[in-house]
Amino acid sequence: MGTSGVFKTNKKDGTTYFRASITYKEKHISLGSFLTEEAAGAAYCFAREYLDGTKEYLPHEYEYYTKEDFLSYDKWIMLLNLKKTGMYCKNPIYLYGKYFIYYLDRTTELKFDADQLFFFSNHRLQKRGGHIFYSDYGMQCGLLSRFGVKNFAVLGRDYVFKNGDILDFRYGNLEIINKFNGVSQEFVQGRKKFFVKIHFRSDLKVGYFDDEITAAIAYNKAADSIEEAVRRRKSEFAKNSKTTNVECKMLSLGSKKTTISAKHLNEKRWGTDYKSRIYYYRKWKRNYVENMSKKDYIHIYEGVCFAESFTRFLEKM
Repeated sequence: MGTSGVFKTNKKDGTTYFRASITYKEKHISLGSFLTEEAAGAAYCFAREYLDGTKEYLPHEYEYYTKEDFLSYDKWIMLLNLKKTGMYCKNPIYLYGKYFIYYLDRTTELKFDADQLFFFSNHRLQKRGGHIFYSDYGMQCGLLSRFGVKNFAVLGRDYVFKNGDILDFRYGNLEIINKFNGVSQEFVQGRKKFFVKIHFRSDLKVGYFDDEITAAIAYNKAADSIEEAVRRRKSEFAKNSKTTNVECKMLSLGSKKTTISAKHLNEKRWGTDYKSRIYYYRKWKRNYVENMSKKDYIHIYEGVCFAESFTRFLEKM
């Protein structure tokens, strides 16, 4: 006769192992897989005794009550939360009133507001190389991106944790300083300004602006301007490539005319890697400004003035 709550099964290669599960308040709960029937039975007996008993445990008491390590830490947290709240979560979550803790491992405790409970109950967090992420519709998404932190954002510059705890993701603790692409706060002569830059072969200074919304729209306009210039150059490149030779006036030769190849012409304008510069440029993600009418957006967009260096760069393109 087999042990209660333990089921024998086989892997694809024929190896035998044992599964343990328990039913509590009409919920069928898996306790994990084990190499021996004794370990699976011990896990079932502990879960049965704990759920039916009156004693309460705390998450940090794991090693004290499971010396033989017959129950995984994830399952330990799941059982504690189930008995305390009556709520079953397949992920290692322990609810504390208005917030909960997601136990990534025994030493990593992530804090979230209670309104995030449904999402993290159904999305398992993973950690690799110091980077915490989750899978969503087949894509790996960084944990910070869920809270509005942009990719490549820098801690201390673009976002801060008010209490100094980088594992506390509650809304009151995580403050996003720079919400928009290409926009960062700087103090110029004691006044707060919003600096805008955009990357095209190198970082280009777009300018300084008095408010964040104008800066975000300026970034969009800068991206539009570069893409328009690139489209124009692509058209010229295609036109030049149709003919074997192009007659043009070289600045170095004064008024004297000479005949050069289309390849030489494009290389002189763009450099030897002119094809990659024209055809493989980055397409920038535009900033989205909430609660703004189309009329107000156009008004700000048309009033944006670029820095002189960026204007000269556009003219040279």
